[in-house]
Parts: sequence; C-alpha cells; structure tokens
Amino acid sequence: MRATRQAFAAADELLEREAELEAVEELIGAVGRGGRLLAIEGPPGIGKTSLVTAAKRLGQAAGLRVQGARGSELERSFSYGVVRQLFEPLLASGRAEERAGLLTGAAALASSVFDPRQVAGDRSGDSSLATLHGLYWLTANLAERQPLLIAVDDLHWSDLASLRWLAYLLPRVEGLPLVVLAGLRPEGPSEDQALVAQIVSDPLAAVIRPGTLSIEATAQLLRDGASADVEDAFVVACHQETGGNPLLLRELVRGVAGEGVAPLAANASRVHGIAARAGSRAVTLRLAGVPRQAASLAQSVAVLGDDADPGLAGALAGLDGGAVSDATDALARVEVLRSSVPLAFVHPLIGAAVYETLPAAERERAHARVARLLLAAGAEPERVAAHVLRSPPSGDSAVVATLRVAARRAGLRGASESAVAYLRRALAEPPPEVERAELLAELGAAEAHLDGEAAIQHLRAARDLLEDPIQRARIALVLGRQLFFLHDEEAESTYTSALQDLAGADPELGHLLEAGLIHAGLFVPSRHEPARLRVERIRGRIAGRTMGEKLLLSLLAFYDALSCAAAGKVIPEARLALADGDLVRADVSAAVLPLCTVLGMADLDEALIVFEDVVAEAHRRGSMSDFAAAKVFRAQTLLWRGDLGEAEAESREALAVAGTWGSTARFAGHATAFLGDSLMEQGRLDDAATALSQAQSLPESARMFYLRDSSTRLRILRGDLAGGAAERLDACQRFEAIDTRNPALIAWRSPAALALLQLGERDEARRVAAEELELARDWGTPRALGAALRAAGVVESGKPGLAHLGEALELLSDSPAKLEHAKARIELGAALRRAGHRVQAREHLRRAVELARICGATPLAARAETELLATGARPRRIALSGVESLTPSERRVAELAAQGPTNREIAQALFVTQRTVEVHLTSIFRKLDITSRSQLAAALDTHTGA
Repeated sequence: MRATRQAFAAADELLEREAELEAVEELIGAVGRGGRLLAIEGPPGIGKTSLVTAAKRLGQAAGLRVQGARGSELERSFSYGVVRQLFEPLLASGRAEERAGLLTGAAALASSVFDPRQVAGDRSGDSSLATLHGLYWLTANLAERQPLLIAVDDLHWSDLASLRWLAYLLPRVEGLPLVVLAGLRPEGPSEDQALVAQIVSDPLAAVIRPGTLSIEATAQLLRDGASADVEDAFVVACHQETGGNPLLLRELVRGVAGEGVAPLAANASRVHGIAARAGSRAVTLRLAGVPRQAASLAQSVAVLGDDADPGLAGALAGLDGGAVSDATDALARVEVLRSSVPLAFVHPLIGAAVYETLPAAERERAHARVARLLLAAGAEPERVAAHVLRSPPSGDSAVVATLRVAARRAGLRGASESAVAYLRRALAEPPPEVERAELLAELGAAEAHLDGEAAIQHLRAARDLLEDPIQRARIALVLGRQLFFLHDEEAESTYTSALQDLAGADPELGHLLEAGLIHAGLFVPSRHEPARLRVERIRGRIAGRTMGEKLLLSLLAFYDALSCAAAGKVIPEARLALADGDLVRADVSAAVLPLCTVLGMADLDEALIVFEDVVAEAHRRGSMSDFAAAKVFRAQTLLWRGDLGEAEAESREALAVAGTWGSTARFAGHATAFLGDSLMEQGRLDDAATALSQAQSLPESARMFYLRDSSTRLRILRGDLAGGAAERLDACQRFEAIDTRNPALIAWRSPAALALLQLGERDEARRVAAEELELARDWGTPRALGAALRAAGVVESGKPGLAHLGEALELLSDSPAKLEHAKARIELGAALRRAGHRVQAREHLRRAVELARICGATPLAARAETELLATGARPRRIALSGVESLTPSERRVAELAAQGPTNREIAQALFVTQRTVEVHLTSIFRKLDITSRSQLAAALDTHTGA
C-alpha cells in the first residue's frame, strides 16, 4: 500500500504528510480486527480535508465501502444531518429489497431519520435512544456486507444528534469490520465540544495532529507554483509570514505568482504585503475575476451551504440551468467551487469568506428567500427551519407552522436541541395569539429534556394563558415534574392548585395529579404528613384499573414497603400495579422503578425481569431518561444480589448516559452511590472514594439518601468507626421521621452496630442490632432478615450468637442474595472455629470463599480464606462453575441461546452488541463446562431440576 499512499499524496499535493498517511493506512488495515476511530485534529488550513480526501481514496483502493460526510455551520441545527449525508444516498439509490435488508431487525428503528413519513405517527416520548440503537444496527448491517470506512470532515460542525450517534457507536464497534475517520478543529468549550471530546477520547480512538510545513516544503511550493528559481531569504519570509500553514502558504504562492514577484532575496520585504492581499482579499479578488452571474452563484451556494442543489442555487441567484453550468465552470477555474454536483466550495474557509462578502442584512434576506423557495418546493420542514433560524422574524403563520412540524419531527428523532431551537424561533416570529399557549406548552415540554428552568418558565406562561381547567391540569402535570426535580417546594402548590381547579371534572387526570402531589411530599419532612394522609385516603378505594389508579397503587406499595409493612402484604400491591404491563408501556418510570425496588427488596427474581422490560420499552420509546433510571435501579438490585461487577457496569453506564444527555441530580446521586458500594465490596476503597467525591457538587436533596449510606460505609471501612456509626444512626432517625425504616432498602443500623462492637461498646451494639432485627422480622424476607441476624449474631457471644448466625444461614441458603449468604457463612464459620468446631467451620468457610469469588468480593474471599487456614485446612483452588456462577446477564443470554436464535438476534433482543453476546457465551461455556449451544438447554435444566 506504500506505493498507493505515495501516489495519492502526490495527486492531492500533500507535502510532509507521510506519517499521517501511514496512520490512515494502519486504520484501514485494522478494519478486519474490529472498530477504531482516527481523528485528524488541527487548525483551519492545516490540511485535514486533504487528508480525509486521501483517506477515502485509500479506503476505496483497499476494497472498503467508503461513506463520507462533512459538518457545516448552517446545518448544525438540522438533526442527524451528518448521518443523513452518510447513509441517505445509499438508501435512496438502492433497490427496495436492498433498503429493506439494511433496515431489517433493530435497524428499522432508524427508518424515521431517512423517511419523514415515519415520524408522523403517535409515538410518545423522545426517540433518541431508539434512533441511536437503530442507527447502530444500520451501520452494523452495512459493515457486515462490506468492510466500511466512515469519513466525517469538520466533525466540530456536526449537528448534536449525529455526534451523539457517533458517541453511541464507538463503544459498540468492537468486532465490526468498521473504521471511522474524522477531521476536526480544536474548539472552545461548549456542549457540542464536550461530546466531540468524549468521542476522540474513547479507548478505541487515536488522535493525530498534523504539523506545519517546513522550510523545505515551503521552497517546494514556491518552485511548483511560482518559479523554479527561489532564494532562501524569500522562502524564510514566506514561512514566517504563514507559520507554515499549508492553506495560507498556497494562497501566498498564488499571490506571488499572480503579482509576478520573483521569489528572490531582494523581494523578501514584499512578502508581508502580498500575504495580506492573498489572505482576506483573495476570495474577493477571485470573484472579481469572474462574471457577475458567477459571483452571484458563489454567494448563493454560501447561503445554501455545501452540497447545494444547482437548481435551487440558480433560483436564488436568478440564473437558469445553462447560466448555472457556465458560472460553475468559471468558479471552478478560479478554485472557488469544485467542478462537481452538488455544488460545494473547494474548502470551508473559502465558503466562509464568500459568505462574509454579503452584508448581514442581505444574508438574512437571502436565508428568508431560501426558506420560501424550499417551502414552495415541499422540502422537509427541518431543512426549511435551518434557514428560518438565520432570517429575521416576519409574523408569518406559515413559518410558525413549519417550525412546529420541524420541532415535532426533531423531537421524535431524539434531537431535542433542534426542537427547542425551532420552537423558540417560532415564538419569536411570533405566532398568532390563539396558538401562543399551545406553542409555549410544546416548547416547555421540549425544554424539559434539556433546560428545566426554561421549561418551567414556558410551561407556567402556557398555563397562565389558558382558562380551561383540564388544559391547565395537563400542563401542570409536566410542570410539576420539572418543579419536583429543581424546586421541589413549589411542586406541591402546582399540583394542589390544578386539583382544586379541576374539581373532579376529569377523575383520571385527578388521579395523576394526586400521584404527583403524593410523590412531591412523601419524602420531605415538612410535607410528609399531608402526603401520608393522602396515601391512607386512597387505601382500599383504588382497584388498579386505570393508569391513574395504577400510579396511585404503585405509590401505596412503595410507601408500605419503606414503612416496613409485611412483605406478604406489599408484594400483591406491587404485582397488581404491574399487572398487564400498562405501567411499563406508559411514560411513567417514576412509578415502575419504585415497584422494581419493592420487588428487589423482597428478593424476587421478577425484579430483574421487569427491569429488562423497562429497558426494552425505553429503547422502543426512545427515552434516554427512562433508560438511565432503569440502569440506576437495576444496579441497586444487582448489588443486593451480590453481582458486583454487573452493578458497577450498570452504575457507570447510567453515569455515562447522564454525562452525555444530562440527568437529574437525584439519579446521578443514586448511580454514584451504587457505584461506590460495588467498589467498596470489591475492596477498591480508593476508587470508591474518588467516585463518591464526584457527588460533592450535588444538592443536599440528592446526597441525603443513598449517598449518605455509601459515604458512611466508606468512613467505617477507612477506620472512622465512631464518626461513621454516629452519622448512620443520625441518618436513621431522620429517615424514620418520614416513615422510611425498612432495612431491606438501607440497613442503617447493622454496619453501625458492628462498628460500635469494634469500639468496645457491646451493649450499645446489641441495642442497635436488636432494633434492626425487629424491623427485619416485620418485613420478613431473607436478605434483610439474614443481614440483621448476622449482625445480631456477631455482637452476641456464645450460643445466642451461634443461633442467630445459624438462622441467618438457613434463610439465605436458598436466597438470590449471594453476597449476604457469603457473609453469613463466614461469620458462622468463624464463630464455630472460635468455639472449637473446626471441621464444621471448614465446610461453611470453603463455601463462603466460593460465593465471595463468584460475587467478586475480594476482601470477603480473603477473610474467608484466612479463617479457613486458621481451622488447619490446606489452601486449595476453588473453581467457579455451574449455573449459580453465571451473572444475570450471562443467565439471560444462556436462556435465549438455548432457544435457538443467532447471536445477532440475541444482541438485538437484549439491546447489546453482537460482540457482547459472544463474550458472554464464551464465559457461559466455560462456567457450565460445555462446548456447544446444543448443550445449553440440558445444562440449564439440570440446575433447575426440570
């Protein structure tokens, strides 16, 4: 390939770019070894575009399918603009069956990006996640047909939706015959640039930064473009004037040749003047040298943006087809436009310079005219909107209508930023007064994904313009949710006022408002009692038939669980609320996830099944917030089960989603706490401290609950026994003041009791442990009761302690709570050893080592091994095998694979990559000691006794 590289370098006039082209070759050569990204980063004019062009030619020569796109300032608000450049021509030009093949399976979720008709349906929520998942599978389908190079120039100008697609794609490209090349500038901080930084810092990404050209290359350019006879002083002057920037050097050489200046030492002093004229005036001089019609066409293309349709550019410039062709040829001769269709500038800087030749007012009028032309031609609303955003308001109701349609489509594609921009511009148009309230409500709902404060402002304004109580109540539902997250003290009055105005006119809407009102006050000390009374008033009078009743029932179940009613009473309430799946299918994750928590508190496997349904529904509906929330609380359930590695992974994924998409402080705090807990159980205390320190900037409302549990655990593990115990008992009192006392949710007392025991305060430790044991018996499920019995057994001595530990083990032996099971066995084994029953102790300690290793609890396994050695047992390797050793994700993959689908079908069903399925199956085969998929069903049945 070296000869090919050199040939392309010569053809593209690339000087001193051997190292960069070699990096491109390495990227292309790695396509068969799984996905990678190469970013070419540098300032304007350094040669990024030339390298991207050369890379595309090298990719084609190597047999890759090459799909290219370029970001542009004009289309940054056009959702999935870069994605559409990449894939739309391919989908549009292919046969119907080929298009259907590419958009088969999960890839069909991306159809709406390329077919506006598919975003007109009734789909609730923001479709960001569904679209991203579909685009991933479209990319995978394309790469599996032929190794694929995706080349994106000017990545820094890409629309945010396309950047999010790339950020979603990169962590999932391992194993795909796919490589990505991106050219970008180092820009200042912004939301877009934070996402660009995330992309280029991915572990699969590498960044190269082309340097400036040398004195020798400068001399070569002068010899090629001006005169074969050059003198050093002139070369040095040119190099100093341009800093070795290739584009500036070429423009300077063009100026030297154009002014007939010999590149001699005697003329070195003239370089500065030539450079000034060759820089800012170069484009003006080029346009001055072409016919007026050609200059008008260049300005039209600058307004339209790259890849302009010749007919549209001609209409804007007032030219017919023949005149457009002649003007294009003239502009190509002076290297302003490329001699190709669609019309594009030879370099983005040239286009920007042409655009700047138009006065600001004329640019605005030109964009307004383009918008009218596109609207008349029936163009997509988002394409029209891109120009409306750059034109002055004119009170045109047709513009408002177009912007609202564009916003609706952008929202359904998951491009909330674009939707908000379009609706804000529609508000400025302004709309007819009769549409203002509706437009404000649409804007507030769109802003709820991005800017809660702005959403609150616009939702309030919409509500205040309306008189109908039902319309006002519907807005209050959305407004109350935003207030709960940002100004929770105001949420209660919003819900209360809406309920009073509604006055029973819509019972179902009233149920939804009442649920919001309860949720806003139940966990706030100053508002807890009124919320509790509302809970008691609904008890027994709701049947769970409507969505509003199910929502209220879910809050009743959650309240009863937290207040430590018997699990046998609460579980039927939770199951009734979840019956028929309506809550999962509705956009009410605030109700479903607490119910999942209730099921997890009760040690029920169905909690993970419901989480799986919530994640699948989040993908279908495209709700990133529901997806992140499900990941957060699934991590909690995995922690309770002892699946520490998966709990860590789920917490990190939730935090990554929050970092990319934004999240409420509460969810970010919960995810951080569960991450810290999983790391502590693995013995990674420094990592846990680092993770928890990230939460210090969160508001107190987010840090008071799970984060307080995690931080006090860390204090105790790091030796601050007294401080950690005191803070835990203080937190315990605070939460019991709002009826949150169930140790199955947070066991405040048992870690404090064990810390007090180490401080020599045995009597106080016994009292605290006994309080938790009483509460755990009230709730009555194995994990919570087993943990309380373990703590009570440790703080007691002699036979009473052994009795508690024995009861704990009996409860936990058949429980999914592997970590707590391991802890109980260690304490029982240690107590038996101390009592002189060494042989009996060994059995428990060996099993404890195995369980701790399955969980990934390194300190626990080490302690069990130490205790085992103290019994006189010889150390031996304990194999981790059997169905019990499978993680929940491995178990789900195994169950699906046993039914016969392909890895690809499993990946699409579980919303993971095919590579992830392959990794899981490798681990499953090893743990089950099998060699083929045909053995899976028998291996799983053997364990379940089927």
